[in-house]
Amino acid sequence: MVREGQRIRFLYKGSLPDGTVFDDCLGIPHEIVIGRHQVMRALEATLSEMEPGEERTLELPCSEAYGEYNESAVQKVPTYKIPNGDNLPVGETIGWTSPRNIEPIPVKVVSIENQVATLDFNHPLAGKDIAYWIKLVEVSDGANT
Repeated sequence: MVREGQRIRFLYKGSLPDGTVFDDCLGIPHEIVIGRHQVMRALEATLSEMEPGEERTLELPCSEAYGEYNESAVQKVPTYKIPNGDNLPVGETIGWTSPRNIEPIPVKVVSIENQVATLDFNHPLAGKDIAYWIKLVEVSDGANT
């Protein structure tokens, strides 16, 4: 059993119910410190219960993963308020920054009509159930080891 404050390394692969893989560590262990909430809550809780070498598959409904799809997160923004707003790639995802977020967040450009862009701020996996295969590789005492 892993304790809060311990550094762990684990392998993972995230997929949709149809088997489509959306994230894969490609054999390179991901490292977190338990208790710092660096991964979703259910994933951290499951990893905390595991022993090194143990593998599990964690199935998460959308409510425990990236949340329900939220229609109010689809917003209309005048293109003049968006850097390079006249050349937005409709149907693709752009990195959106604002005074609230330092790191760009992914935003899907749904459409552009009459110099107004419709942007979807939902996470790309919002509204989707997901599954993670995880394998705990290593547990270290202390966050600085």
